[in-house]
Amino acid sequence: MIPKQLRIHAVLIVACLAMILIPLYNQSPDDEKVEQALPVAVEFLALIDGGKYAESWQSSASLMRDKVTQQDWTDKLDKARSLSGGLVQRVQKSASYATVAKDSPEGEYIMLIYESDFQAAEDVSEYVTVMLEGEEWKVAGYFMQQ
Repeated sequence: MIPKQLRIHAVLIVACLAMILIPLYNQSPDDEKVEQALPVAVEFLALIDGGKYAESWQSSASLMRDKVTQQDWTDKLDKARSLSGGLVQRVQKSASYATVAKDSPEGEYIMLIYESDFQAAEDVSEYVTVMLEGEEWKVAGYFMQQ
């Protein structure tokens, strides 16, 4: 079980983003869009898994950078990941698509859900929201939940 402190910090990292980016409605995403967004999410998760929190923030969508400062992002991820330990396993479970998200600009959003195990925390759901920013897919949100 993930300690209460880890859950609180993980939620604080992007609680606002989660509420903003959870689609008001879901559609099955176009396979081509998922194929374009998936490597962005995988690269983002690799940065986080490697402890490169500042780089993950810098690579994220402007929507995320406007909501969370780099210092807050790195501090909270450092604390959350130090409590959960290293990644043991991650499996993508689903992908959903939306063009509307609460308190966010209209656009294209893909929410990827992973089931993950960490050294000190098993059965963790990781949510990665990828959005189309201009012509490029970028991560607009990330959070962990047990």
